[in-house]
Amino acid sequence: MEFKQDNFAFVDVVSLIFLVILFIGNFFGLLYFTEGSFAISIAISTLVVVLYYAIIQVLKKSKQTIVTKRYKTPAMALFAIFIALAIGSLIPLTHVINIETNVKPKIQAEAADKIGKVTELSKIYENRAHTDLQNYEGELTNKLKVYIHTKQPFLKKQLSALPYNIDIQTLASPQFIDVDNLVASKLTAIRKKVQENQSEIDSVVDEAHKNLERFDSWSRLKVAAEYKKLNQFVWSSYELVNNKLADLPLNKEKIPLMMNPTQVPINQFFSLNKIYPPNWLLPIIAVVVIHLFILIPFFLYKVRVYVDNNPDENSKPKVIEY
Repeated sequence: MEFKQDNFAFVDVVSLIFLVILFIGNFFGLLYFTEGSFAISIAISTLVVVLYYAIIQVLKKSKQTIVTKRYKTPAMALFAIFIALAIGSLIPLTHVINIETNVKPKIQAEAADKIGKVTELSKIYENRAHTDLQNYEGELTNKLKVYIHTKQPFLKKQLSALPYNIDIQTLASPQFIDVDNLVASKLTAIRKKVQENQSEIDSVVDEAHKNLERFDSWSRLKVAAEYKKLNQFVWSSYELVNNKLADLPLNKEKIPLMMNPTQVPINQFFSLNKIYPPNWLLPIIAVVVIHLFILIPFFLYKVRVYVDNNPDENSKPKVIEY
């Protein structure tokens, strides 16, 4: 015989609250495992919570049978599934706590070092371009003046080739060459290209500052995906700047990138634990407490069992409440 009880009581609300807590822990743990995949993390976390909820509801409805048959019923297999889910939930929760307590400062320091290399690129390019244009202006002016006075063939050949690329017809009449105007026209085109390149590099540096801010503030919804792309972002930024340096007229020397490409394996549970052993006590306590509260609807669901241990026909059976 069962008590007449509400289909959805306060204990169910408490259970749902802790299911939401469990969902959050699983979701953020899976975000690290999937390197920032929202779709996969939400799908798996939702599926797990739905399974928990379904198990609790079936256990509630089966409690009368369970206690009547003294827990010797197929419904007890649900407890085995419940425990398996609890062990499974322990992994992402432990992973999250380990990253938050042990790994987070290391990742932030790594990101600051690597992204810091990118934030310097704008100033490096600006200085290189400024110096190169000054050198170009000086060399072109001197070569033109010497050519006008000497008309030497080797100077004519140099001036008609890169990086000066002066029209051969102009060089054929050196007496009519206006050095200041010719140099200014050449510099105008180069400066325009430098300004375009500088703007493109500045946009990359701006993005680098935003990335660094996300690591500093530890934006949990984005940090896993950003960390996955961190090395590639630095490499591509240096490649971009080196390509822009190749557009300069004289000094095309590339900027070397000195960077350790090794990263913390935040997407691998066991590999991370070897490097940064977690404190198992905290996640185990958290998982036990969460799952006890999730089971509250089952524990507090009242049923009665009538036990008659006395063969006397006139005796009344003993009522036990569970």
